[in-house]
Amino acid sequence: MSMRNNSRVIGLLGRALELEMESAQQHATRATLASLWGQHSLAEQLYSLSDEEMGHADLVTRQMLLLGFAPPALSLAPVRPGRDPEELLALSRAKEWETVRFYEDASNWFRRFQPDETGALFAHLFNEELGHVRQLGG
Repeated sequence: MSMRNNSRVIGLLGRALELEMESAQQHATRATLASLWGQHSLAEQLYSLSDEEMGHADLVTRQMLLLGFAPPALSLAPVRPGRDPEELLALSRAKEWETVRFYEDASNWFRRFQPDETGALFAHLFNEELGHVRQLGG
């Protein structure tokens, strides 16, 4: 792996970790809010998504460690909880679409320049995140 590709891979993995941790935090916060509103089905759905995002963060972290890199310190975006269930869902969908677009771009880069296990992970996460969008009605 060239040094240029090496730094690109590290950057992509770092961004993936950031997106997954942000999504987990935002879904968990929105799930709690939905629960407080008495929207228990929505809360369960969002708690489940939060757990899945943490699983994705674990996969990204594992890949970083396999490549010999420690995960970076993260600064996550503030949570936007939403004022009602509709806005809450719209914000969650928007975050998932952001993540889908990132994984699509990253997967395409890996396919063109460096088809390897990290690229396969990104392709897998792209499909998982697309499933999340569908779960949220997007």
